[in-house]
Order: sequence, then C-alpha cells, then structure tokens
Amino acid sequence: MSAVKKTAKASLFIFSSLVLLLVGGAIYLYINMDSLAKQLTEQVASDALGVNVRIGEMDIVLEEKKIVVRDLRIANPKGYENSEAITVDYITIAGESFSKDLLTFSLVSVNGVNIGLEVGQGGTNLSDIKDNIGADSSSSGQKSSGSSKSKADDIKVIVKKFSLTGAQLKPSITLVGADLATVTVPDIKLRGIGERENGIVAEEAIAQIMSAVLKQFNQSASGAGFLEGLSVDILKDMGVSSIGVFKDNLKEVYEKDFDGLKQGIKGLFK
Repeated sequence: MSAVKKTAKASLFIFSSLVLLLVGGAIYLYINMDSLAKQLTEQVASDALGVNVRIGEMDIVLEEKKIVVRDLRIANPKGYENSEAITVDYITIAGESFSKDLLTFSLVSVNGVNIGLEVGQGGTNLSDIKDNIGADSSSSGQKSSGSSKSKADDIKVIVKKFSLTGAQLKPSITLVGADLATVTVPDIKLRGIGERENGIVAEEAIAQIMSAVLKQFNQSASGAGFLEGLSVDILKDMGVSSIGVFKDNLKEVYEKDFDGLKQGIKGLFK
C-alpha cells in the first residue's frame, strides 16, 4: 500500500473516530440533559441566594418547551436551628424561545411553598437570605470580570410572568411566648423580569424574584404578629413597614396607661 493510501486511510479513521465521539457526546448530553440542567440550576440558585439550593427532580420536555421542577429545597443560613428555610413542591416553567445566549420564559408558576420562619434577636432566617442576595448582587460585577467566568454567566434570561400561589408561612421559632398558627401568604405576581435589558443573567433573575418573594414573606410574618420582639430598626432593614409596629406599640402603651389610670381612680375612693 502506497504512502498516500496509508495517509488517506489514517485520515479517514481519525475523521470517523471524531464523528463517533461527537455523536456519542451528543447522545450523552441528550440522555443526561435533565441531570446536567439540574446541577447547573442548583449551582446558579445557590450562588444567587448564598445558601444551598437542592432540586429533587427536573424534567425537560423539549417539544413543549416546558420544564417541571419537583421538591425544591432552600437551606437555612448558618446559625439557625432547622436545616431548611423554604421547600417547594412543584414549579412549572413554560418556555417561549431559546437560543444559546438568551432564554425567554413566558411563565414561571410556583406551587406548594412551605416556609419555616425562625426569628432571633437579630432578625430572621428569611431576612438573612434576603441580605445574602443584596451582598451577592453587589459583588457580581467582580465575579463576572474574573478569569474563572463560567458558562452560566453568559446565559441571559427573560421571565415575562412569575406567579407564586398558596404559600404557607409557619412560625417555626419566634420571640413570642405563645403558639402561633400557620398563615397563608398573599399570592405574588411579577412581570417583565429582564425585558427592559433584553435579558439579564440567570443569577440576577433569581435574585430579583426571590427578593420580591422574601419581602412579601416578611410582611406577612409581620402582619401575623410573628415578628413581635424585634426592634423597629431591624424591621426597617427587613423591608417591613414600621406603621403596623408603631400601632401595636401605641396600643400596648395605651393599654398600660389606661390600666394605671383605672387603678389610680380606684385608689381615690378607698
């Protein structure tokens, strides 16, 4: 066999091997797409919230451009008693258009949310997660400009509609010396996340959504009396209106003064 034929044969062998590797890689990615996407989502969400985020299952239906997430668990920050702050039974994500640089979602719907609220003298587990989001967003510029930029940093998203319905807020640990009942959080609806900017990085989209959600959770906790015992300054830092707290304090002072006045009047007739 001539040298030319040997070279051609070797080249054909290398080319065919390369094709087989590419096809094999594509098949592997397709078969393992759900698990790879789950790992990436867990990483991005954990980075955005500053606590571990774990997903039980993630199913991707390409034909319907739909993603279904089951058993989402958001861990508590360090220093809290329970391992988890928030669990979610079911999330449905409806896609509109996907490209390599921009993912547009028409709807993200969240159901079966359970929040275990823990209140300490310095704040709550929810407020600490909210603070993590703020701290992470302020340093996102430094992370994105670093040399260890990941592929997730390049992916931009738009979420046209977000809804969270039927969330339950349970006072797991509070400063109130009484048993408090679980309350239902008002439905949360957001629109146009990332639309103005023609897409924002996935981590920032998660941060924007969770910031709004945690603010509503804190307000619901305050309205239900779960945050009694916290200072007005801490409540302000949590984004909770101090008007309700002022009314409660005024009522408490009035009742104490009124009781004192009644005792004084009784003393005059003794």
